[in-house]
Formats: sequence, structure tokens, C-alpha cells
Amino acid sequence: MYPNYIQPNCISTFIIYSKNGEHRYLLIRRCSSYLTGTWQMVTGGIQEPETAVQAALREIFEETGLVPSKFYSADAVEIFYLKTKDKIAFVPVFLAFVDELNSVTLCPLEHDAYEWLSYEEAKERLVWSEQKRIIQHIHENFVLKEPLEIHRIDI
Repeated sequence: MYPNYIQPNCISTFIIYSKNGEHRYLLIRRCSSYLTGTWQMVTGGIQEPETAVQAALREIFEETGLVPSKFYSADAVEIFYLKTKDKIAFVPVFLAFVDELNSVTLCPLEHDAYEWLSYEEAKERLVWSEQKRIIQHIHENFVLKEPLEIHRIDI
């Protein structure tokens, strides 16, 4: 007998550039009416009949124009209270590694700026405690250490 499962309706994805011991996290600034001016990782809704993985890959491309060279489940779920809906959100987190820094193309309806930041700068720039917890988890388990193959997702 399987336990009850929660069907996610949105995703969160951190994008990282790593080369020669240098690690940069991509953050994008919201310009839409929702959370205007806040910096975040790639986020977005899951559209029927997508899986969370498919939604994450689609949102990465739609919001940044990037295509990951490696893609992982971050072995984490972001949990937060969404006051506009009076609900608790359980958001699967993914991690995308990219090979280039200069090829970001933002969706101008959603984001108006981007920056590649060090781990410390990115953690400081993020607003929500769950985002800070997740980026620390990613940094410690996927950047400072070689990611486990069990978390890798073929794309």
C-alpha cells in the first residue's frame, strides 16, 4: 500500500554555472504585479498534462532562454504559506547546471533583470527563509560535493 501523495502545482529551479571552482547562481527580478521587485530562482506553474520535471524545463527556457547541460532533482521540497490562497504550498525543487553565463534572455512580462551571483550574494538577495534554506542545501550537496547520480534527470 502506497502512502497518500501530494500533487504539486508549481516548481522551483535554481540555475548554476560552475567552472574551474567558480560557482554562480542565477537570480531573476520579478516585474509582474505579483511580488514585484523580488529576486528569485526560476519558478512557475505545472500545466496539464505536464509533470513537475517537464514544467521545470519549460519554465527555465521560457524565463531565461537557457537549456541545462545537467539537470537534477534537488532532493528538496520548498514549503510555504500562500496567503493569497490561504493554502500551504509544497514545491518540488530542481537544479540546472548551464555551460554559459551570457546567453540569458528574460521574459519581459515576468522579469526585468538578472544577475549571476556567488552563493553568499544569492542567499542574501533571496527574500524568503525557505529559499535561503534550499539554496544552502543545494550549495552543500550539489555544488561543494559531486551530485549523486540517483538525483540526475536525463533531459
